[in-house]
Amino acid sequence: MPELTVEAIENYLGKPVNDPYGRRVGYIVSFYSDPDGKVTALEISLGDFEFKEISIDRFSFDEGDIILVPEWEYEAKKIENRLERLRKRAAALEDLYAKKEVPRHSYELFKKKVDEALMKAREEAKKVKEMLRKRQYELEDIIVELEKAMTSLKISYMAGEIPDKAYKAAADQIRKHLEHAQLEKESVRKHLERIDALENKPVDIGVSVTKQEAPEETQALPVVVLEG
Repeated sequence: MPELTVEAIENYLGKPVNDPYGRRVGYIVSFYSDPDGKVTALEISLGDFEFKEISIDRFSFDEGDIILVPEWEYEAKKIENRLERLRKRAAALEDLYAKKEVPRHSYELFKKKVDEALMKAREEAKKVKEMLRKRQYELEDIIVELEKAMTSLKISYMAGEIPDKAYKAAADQIRKHLEHAQLEKESVRKHLERIDALENKPVDIGVSVTKQEAPEETQALPVVVLEG
């Protein structure tokens, strides 16, 4: 996101904050900054009873709209970017070594670093996937609750217990919340699938190296594979 300074914060104080799925999260009530005047976090009112300091990294400012990325999505994107970057580094290293453009000692040094980083990334990915599954279960419960509420509302309406206007207003609210929950659930699913794919997809290198083509010292050094 663009850098936000204390000189520009007046444009956002008191403004509403939404999530990427169209739901109102709260309002910006204050901010925190470093000695250089860069805003590092925003204080958000969540309803009327909860207040939370949230890192500026989780916000985006799009044509006047202030969007707060959910924690699960923020963490998912971080680990996806890390895994993708490490896959590219591993592929570049294997490609260079296969072409004999780096000596063995440099290859082994950097391979060790990449492998260690991949191991840490996999551990982090495991935690992130647990967070995603937890949110998935929460959204499933929300959807079930909303569908139950809609069923009760329809029964009362069909029985003539509530008028058209009241039914329409209530039903529109339920449909809106259902749509938001289903959109978020689909997003969670896609992130879970992407993390799994990045963990399990073999590293691609620019050339195909066989035992006959590879230098003798590379034959005992297989291409790095991201395991789930």
